[in-house]
Amino acid sequence: MRKNITVTFLMLITLGSISYTVWTHISNIVYAQDGTKNNISSLYELANSGILAKILSGNLVNYLNESASILEITSMIPEVSNAQYADKINSSLHGISDSYDVEKRQIADSILKHAHTFEAITFLLPNGDMYMEEPYDRQLRLSRDNFAFRDYYQGAINTKQAFLGDVIVSSSTGEKVALISVPIYLNKDPSLLGIWSGTLNLSKFNNILQSLSLPNDLRVVYVDGKGQKIADSNSLLSNKSESFADLNSFKSGKSGKSGNTSEVINGKEFLVSYAPVNVLSKTWIVMVMMQPG
Repeated sequence: MRKNITVTFLMLITLGSISYTVWTHISNIVYAQDGTKNNISSLYELANSGILAKILSGNLVNYLNESASILEITSMIPEVSNAQYADKINSSLHGISDSYDVEKRQIADSILKHAHTFEAITFLLPNGDMYMEEPYDRQLRLSRDNFAFRDYYQGAINTKQAFLGDVIVSSSTGEKVALISVPIYLNKDPSLLGIWSGTLNLSKFNNILQSLSLPNDLRVVYVDGKGQKIADSNSLLSNKSESFADLNSFKSGKSGKSGNTSEVINGKEFLVSYAPVNVLSKTWIVMVMMQPG
């Protein structure tokens, strides 16, 4: 019980600022104190100058780093770092039964209840075998037992630190997700004990962008390092798969540059400002698109 209270306390402290900064910063510009639209021209100026893209990039870096911190902090709890029931792994369950290692599942559940950035928590053995996933029903829906081929597993091992994986299709839900993974070692012993991972709820990014209620001629997208859209401020387009890999703004952003350029997207001309999101050994890109005039 005390462990759950400790984890909950840590979560509340850590999560205090997640996703709050961007709303406060931009809403102060877009809305007056009474909630009415205010000074929209300032928002266009921010978009045109590239400042808006940089604000959003900085917020996303903080969001992902703080999410990783939750995993790093909890990975140090002894009940998390061991895999004492590894001999109880059942391939038909794609891991251990929920009647084993209850304390680890309780800690994972506490993270999920208080860290709304994650929709699932997993523990992989050093060889990549699934030990457990919480919620348990997701574990039961897995289509495979070993995940050593995933870049979030390989990246955590190669960098020996928190690593942001590629956007992938979940083996248990069929939805697009991205995992942050933390390798666990025994003190200074180089032997790997396991990989503690959190599955990011990508719909959260859509919710954050769409809560800004941007004007119709202003659109913001988050794009992964392969040019695939992660989130969209336009609710009508948020579920549409789009690639921005061929755009010069994407290529420049991926190379670590920020700036502005004109692009033709779906036959229409846009002024695009962009900024890289360099975090957890990955580069995502924020793109702000505005029609001229």
